[in-house]
Formats: sequence, C-alpha cells, structure tokens
Amino acid sequence: MNASDSIHTVIAQLEHLFSQCSHSSQQLAQQLTQRLTPLVNAADPSELTTAFPRTAIESLINRALADNPFCSGAGFAYHADAPLNPQAKWSLYWMYKDSNHESTLELTPLTQQHLDFRTFEWFLKTKSLKGPYFHGPYVDYICNTSYTMTSAAPIFIQECFYGVAAVDVLVSRIEDEILTILPQPRPKMVLTNTFGRVIFSTLTGYRVGDILRSEALAVIHQHPLFCLYLPA
Repeated sequence: MNASDSIHTVIAQLEHLFSQCSHSSQQLAQQLTQRLTPLVNAADPSELTTAFPRTAIESLINRALADNPFCSGAGFAYHADAPLNPQAKWSLYWMYKDSNHESTLELTPLTQQHLDFRTFEWFLKTKSLKGPYFHGPYVDYICNTSYTMTSAAPIFIQECFYGVAAVDVLVSRIEDEILTILPQPRPKMVLTNTFGRVIFSTLTGYRVGDILRSEALAVIHQHPLFCLYLPA
C-alpha cells in the first residue's frame, strides 16, 4: 500500500470511528428517553432521581459499550432544568471498560462535591445546542486521566431538557487505529478536531491538545467531526 492509498484508508477508518461513536451516544439518548418518559410523566420532580431504574439504565449503558468496540466508557448525566428540578439534583451513571471488564462510577452531590459535570463542556454545549456534540481531546480527570474525546447527545422529554447521554473514546485508541494502517516510513499528517485542536500527529512539534497554527499544513479532508492535514 502506497502513502496515498494508506491516507485514504485512514480517512475511511476515522470516518467509521467518529460516526460510530456519534451514533452510539445518540442511540443511547433515544433509549434512555424511551425508558425515562413514563417515569417523568408519573413522578414528582423532587422524587425523580429516586425513581430512576438504576439496573435498567446500567443495562442500556453496558449495551452501548458492548456494541461499540472503540468506546472506553459511556453514561447518563442527569440534571433537569430548574422548573423540573426544584432542588437542583443531579446524578451521573457511568460505566467504563477497565482491564477487559466493566466498572461502575456513580457521582452525586453527596459523594463527589468537587466533580460537577454540569460545568463540563460536553454537557453545556450539548444542552445549549440541543443536539449532538463531539468534545475533545481533553484530559479526563474523573475516570482515566488520559486524553479523551466525548460524543454526547441531549435527552429531551416533552421538549424539556433532562440530561445528556455520552460515550468516550480514548485518543490512544484513535492513534492505534491510525498507526495500524500507516506504512513505514509513516506519511506526515496531523489530525485535529473541527476547532483545530490536535488529536494525532506524525510530525514533531504538534502535541495532542495543542491548537494548530501552521501555514505549512493544508487540509486534505474535512469531516463534520475532524480535519486531516498534510504538509502543503
């Protein structure tokens, strides 16, 4: 495989990876919406979190993880708008893959007062956009302390916001997918998100998380979720 063919293969694999992660978060949001709608209609807002079927929620999250080989974690971040949530309750149900088995992380104001997902960009942007959002790369200090990208989708019930469904993919997994395809010597390339933040590079001087500022590179492929650059 020559360099040109390998780059086209990389693009195809990246499109598959990003699209599948975006699909996973949107599908999880749809499934959670269907599961929670009867509870929202029946429960008092102040008692909603205690009425959540934790086992059913975790089953849906585990299914999302099992169906997507790229994902390292998935979950449901609940925080309904103020009129529906007078006590400002929030809760995070999160499952993540660790050493080939699933582990559970549940955050509430009582257990993690200093880790409030309501301030995180993947939650705030998804809520404000009222649609899917792909955030990162960023260092995930909650689960894995690794560079991560999060695909999130909002949960609306009767046009009211109730939270976000999300899945994570490690930047190291994206790197592995690219490096498996590239021949030696590796073609020079830089992968960024749509805002120019570096995800992967075979060029020195371009670190993960940096904002790309270079006239020596040209975009050769622009996807709704990523951009690929080669030397101009």
